[in-house]
Amino acid sequence: MLPYARIASTLHEISRASRSEKVDLAADLLADLETEMICPVVRLMLGELWPPWEHREMEVGPEAVLAALAKVSKKDVLLLRTELEEIGSVAEAALQKKCLHTLFKEPLDALRVYEGLRRISRMSGPDSEHRKRALLSGMFLEAEPLEGKYIARTALRNMLVGFGPKSLISALSKAFDCDGNDLNRAYNLLPDAGSIAIAAMKRELKGIALEPSRPVKPMIIRPGKVVTPGAFLPKYPGLKVQVHLLRGKIFIFTSNLRDVAPDLNGLVGELNHLKQDLIIDAELVGFFQGRILGQDEILRYINRRNYSRRSKVHPALIAYDLIYQQGEDLTDLPYKERHRRLLQAIGEPKHYPFQGISPAKERVLNNREDADMFCVEALKGGTQGLIVRDLQGPYLPGQISSFDSIIGKEETIAAMVVEARFGSGTRGRLLERYHVALRDDDELMPVGWVGSGLKMAEKKALSDRLMTLALHQNPQGAKVRPQVSLVLKIAGARRIKDGYRLLRPTIIEVNLDAALEDVDEIGILAKV
Repeated sequence: MLPYARIASTLHEISRASRSEKVDLAADLLADLETEMICPVVRLMLGELWPPWEHREMEVGPEAVLAALAKVSKKDVLLLRTELEEIGSVAEAALQKKCLHTLFKEPLDALRVYEGLRRISRMSGPDSEHRKRALLSGMFLEAEPLEGKYIARTALRNMLVGFGPKSLISALSKAFDCDGNDLNRAYNLLPDAGSIAIAAMKRELKGIALEPSRPVKPMIIRPGKVVTPGAFLPKYPGLKVQVHLLRGKIFIFTSNLRDVAPDLNGLVGELNHLKQDLIIDAELVGFFQGRILGQDEILRYINRRNYSRRSKVHPALIAYDLIYQQGEDLTDLPYKERHRRLLQAIGEPKHYPFQGISPAKERVLNNREDADMFCVEALKGGTQGLIVRDLQGPYLPGQISSFDSIIGKEETIAAMVVEARFGSGTRGRLLERYHVALRDDDELMPVGWVGSGLKMAEKKALSDRLMTLALHQNPQGAKVRPQVSLVLKIAGARRIKDGYRLLRPTIIEVNLDAALEDVDEIGILAKV
């Protein structure tokens, strides 16, 4: 048995440690584990208890955690929340004084915590909320205050210790003497930390390969300059997805590796003519009365909040790349060859609007003047610019491409929203100022506030999305789970004691379903 206290104390130490010490602390814990415990422990450390593509949700919010704590604590939980705000800290304080006690005090088992939280994610039905709170209360009853802190944070999937996949890979490398490059490659092809940890322990990393029905980390293309010759493709305001076809089954994964195919039955039916096993990089768009919808409308369609099942919105897929075909990994082939195979597999580009899937309309251009003219033409047509592909470039899962780029807009950066504040006056219930952050290894480093650049309808859509991601709320606004990114135009950045602050940021694009890889590293500000 592994006491959960050991995981909680390690996480506590990691939260206060330097970057290199975080890796050492995690490696010390992982190196001592039995084979059957490596996956549960890694998932408990990251707060991700199942692969992201599994069709399950915790569906536990701050209020459910507070209600569970109130059943076992003598303290005023609501008052603690007002004083401390962060739910993990509230749990730690609340469990200092319990109104109930177990008859036989034994250490809380880590596997019981893992399986208990996973059981919560499988609960559904009319009384599921009550049963989830009861199971949480039972765990809190057995937990010491520090254990309760991390149980609460795991339930909310927000660990707040600055330990993520990048640190984990370094820790696994140290614990099991694995090559870091092999670990990175494996994680990009199989982005489930628990499975990668098992493979590292068993020396099976090199056997991990592309596999339809299991998403891979997409290659990242950043804004850059025109390079010719190259392939130029319009970039539309849709949702970046990865389409997997395997023996007649179809999966559509978002940037966050969530499978939305069950929410797109009509579109899935229009892909049934594709008989090969394929993995396709694509954009999920929606056509309505001849126009392409914005990303917020696509997400609302998927979630069916404001659209009926008989909606006149027609979702469709614009395909940009082919990375797997009939058992063959195509990522090392030149883009030119991958594109030829894409056309061969799904057909020639269709006229917009269309149904089903169509390759993006590509132009191969050899000089800068033609590229500039095409870019102007594309922007006038309602695109967000052009994607420029190196004809000889490979596909690099999970990595930033150094030979492809996005053009058509001013120099920009992509930042993650970590907090938002309400407006004033009649807009007092609308989140319209956003605290944004850039990546610093596994942590998000705040770089300032932004509020300008959006129309009122865009602010409303962004506010609605952020409210669904709220971790804790106060009269001024809310801290949010990092899943929304903003593309910003900035006038530069000022160096300050603890990092940088953006100068005159303006929002020019919103990504309502972003992954951490979609935002820039903090080091980019040294170049602006």
